[in-house]
Amino acid sequence: MELSQLGGIFPPLLTPLSADGEVDVASLQRLVDFVIAGGVQGIWAMGTSGEFACLPEQARARAIEAIVERAAGRVPVVANVGDGSTGLALRHAAHAVAAGADALAATPPHYYPHSADEVSAHFTMLKSAYPALPLLAYNIPQNVKVKLAVADTLKLARNGTLAGIKDSQNDLQWFRTLAASVREENLGDSFRLFLGTRTLIDVGVVAGADGAIPANSNVVPEACVEAYSAAKAGRLDQARNAQALATAFENLSSVARGGSASAATLSTFKHILNLWGIIDHPGVSSPLRPLAPNEVADLAVRLQQLPHPAGKEREAVAV
Repeated sequence: MELSQLGGIFPPLLTPLSADGEVDVASLQRLVDFVIAGGVQGIWAMGTSGEFACLPEQARARAIEAIVERAAGRVPVVANVGDGSTGLALRHAAHAVAAGADALAATPPHYYPHSADEVSAHFTMLKSAYPALPLLAYNIPQNVKVKLAVADTLKLARNGTLAGIKDSQNDLQWFRTLAASVREENLGDSFRLFLGTRTLIDVGVVAGADGAIPANSNVVPEACVEAYSAAKAGRLDQARNAQALATAFENLSSVARGGSASAATLSTFKHILNLWGIIDHPGVSSPLRPLAPNEVADLAVRLQQLPHPAGKEREAVAV
């Protein structure tokens, strides 16, 4: 895969679950069709929005296989293989490679507050095991305890270990610093910059991002793509308006009056997709708190007040 294909909007795909908590492959594949029909440039599989940390190894493998199979080369698929150790990440990577993923991504190993040399060794071993595939770092220190330093990230970019990064820490200054260094060292052709942001897609482009991986692109892919494309073309008013629509869908998660912010977002997006007939069940992995019936009723009312994304009823959502 050409690294130039790693750019634009890559939805961190939700993982629809059946009532008994298993991966719902049919719903997942309808979701793949929905976001591709919405114009996205790629798919980020088994990210935080995909509940990867809650799913067994085989469930993660089956989900990636189903996503790659349904994408069928229409857009590249980046598979996150992050876990608590290098050995576990390598197991997930083996499944992703066998499924035909176009690129791999990984968080630093979570739980232990690893040192920079341990994190570097982790990424180096992953790249050594699968040298033919681009490897992206997934920087989300609020979840994994380890924050990648700009200097360490650049070192791994220079030596060819990392081909890019998804930065989800909501630290725009950190990202600007990295982007400026990438430009100064002429690494842009070999290192791709993504922001994991739902509300700063347009701003991210101005800061130097090659793309964004926003959770709300699961429900409003067109608005997210427009925010990115318009910003890239310098049409900042258009980008700002598209970002405002994407953010309005993000804000629907305020219907949740309990549970974590993550649970509120994932459950809200799954309920929206369920109400639109794209996925069959809106459940989330325990112990993430699902929306209560009164919250779902509130969501349905608020949802009617927003414009439906273009083509919501596309034939593409039918298997």
